[in-house]
Amino acid sequence: MERHFSAPLFIAGLFAAAELAWAIRLGLSPDPFSPGAATLMIAGVVAYTAIALVGMLLVRAPWARWLALVVVMATLIVGSLGGITDVLSVGAVVLSLLAIGGLAGPWLRIWLRQRPGAGAGAAAVALPLAAIGAPPLAGFASVVATTPAALVLAATGPVLAWAYARGFRWGLWGLRVALPIVALIAAIASATWIAATGFVAFGLAVAILAWLPGAADALSPVHAPLPPPRTRQHPEVAP
Repeated sequence: MERHFSAPLFIAGLFAAAELAWAIRLGLSPDPFSPGAATLMIAGVVAYTAIALVGMLLVRAPWARWLALVVVMATLIVGSLGGITDVLSVGAVVLSLLAIGGLAGPWLRIWLRQRPGAGAGAAAVALPLAAIGAPPLAGFASVVATTPAALVLAATGPVLAWAYARGFRWGLWGLRVALPIVALIAAIASATWIAATGFVAFGLAVAILAWLPGAADALSPVHAPLPPPRTRQHPEVAP
């Protein structure tokens, strides 16, 4: 049986391998982050990697390509903060650069949909993706020690993102009101102004996305058009 080279599977494999290598590296050597902060970032990397892979290979959505690019570049930058001193970090850098080249190149253009689907709009897609960013943000902002407010934010974001993606209206209101308030509390409790700025920017971005009309429209039920009414045909009366 003749086998054909599949560019999408190869590029997705490079992306998954790069993120796995960085996750292992952060788990074994979290420097300069604390172990708790590294754990939160690993959780975010795993979640975003899984979403991007499903979006690219199953949904064939163009946004999954850009999400994978952002994730692989972010992990490359964050992972390099601990230094490129061992075989694992060097391999992770090589895999990340190959994945960036594959994702940014023209090989996925034919595979991914060129026209937007008939499902959720841009706001409805971006909102849960932004909320899932709470764990890695909390980890990155808590370099030395993770505050209780940051842990609450890291747990609240994915839960509300799941509820919204499942169609629960309380998930939308949680993203509109609760998550920005928790982000503000985390900003007040943070030790540095850089971390506080990150938490405030995160809460503001989620609130803006949640209050866009497209975010609420995604929860509205879609009714199928009703068929035209049937008219009874009377037999013609013979003259």
